[in-house]
Amino acid sequence: MRRRHRAEISSDVDMTPMLDIVFILLIFFIVTAVFVQEKTIDMKPPPPPPEDQVIPPDAPPVILVQINDRNLVFVNQTPTDVRRVGPAIQRFLADNGESSVLIVPNDEADHGVVVAVFQAARLSGAPAMIKREGE
Repeated sequence: MRRRHRAEISSDVDMTPMLDIVFILLIFFIVTAVFVQEKTIDMKPPPPPPEDQVIPPDAPPVILVQINDRNLVFVNQTPTDVRRVGPAIQRFLADNGESSVLIVPNDEADHGVVVAVFQAARLSGAPAMIKREGE
């Protein structure tokens, strides 16, 4: 007896429609995506004074804010909580008039603490500058 061989049925799945859908979804998500622009702080220091410029003796004192490696904040050598930096600067401004704020963070200080101190200084109305320790 002869055996008949049945024709094998192809069980392959056509991937073309699925790839079409994937590419259409990819294009849709790229077109509808909202790109967020991050806000940055302008940390460009002021230009250095000319060599022949002499600082007048009646110049207002600088408010020195130091941040150490353990994130402890000192305003004019006085330990201060991060949340109290703004009022401390405003109190000093009320006593001494037009002063500027110099922030000197340690290299190991958290950036969040440095930014919080910088924002508090800017909100107090005094010009603020960040200077690296040792410069």
